[in-house]
Amino acid sequence: MSAGEERNGQVAAPVYVYESKVHCANVMLSLEEQRRQGILCDVTVLVEGREVRAHRAVLAASSRYFLQALLDTFHYLLSRLSLLQVTAEGFAPLLQFAYTAKLVLSRENIHEVILCADFLGIHNLEDSCFRFLQDQLQNDSRHASNGTYFAQVNVNKSLYGL
Repeated sequence: MSAGEERNGQVAAPVYVYESKVHCANVMLSLEEQRRQGILCDVTVLVEGREVRAHRAVLAASSRYFLQALLDTFHYLLSRLSLLQVTAEGFAPLLQFAYTAKLVLSRENIHEVILCADFLGIHNLEDSCFRFLQDQLQNDSRHASNGTYFAQVNVNKSLYGL
């Protein structure tokens, strides 16, 4: 029904809808700050002996694995989840991504991040990871052609499931 249409014999009052372009980002920044301070965190994730406090809702919204695990009655009653299948090196950037929408990739963590993202069911990162790998290969080939650096890099999409 649009503004001014009749409803049950009465004319409806005009409606104004405000949509903030920054609200979602501000909420996520606030949740990230709360996580850093340990405020309102309701789950602890254990990765390679390290405890990481987080919010169930953020984990479940970011990862199919966490959604399923946290919906499971057994896990719902627990406040700790152990991730034996991933490394801290792969998990930390993905946790940061869940809260900030920024994924920090490096030569040192790219492989672990890709494996962890695949296991946790965090998708839509494949293109970014592949672009990072392409850039690294291009930089390596530029250095090698200048004679200043030589690296034999064998990376292809199938290796990382991209």
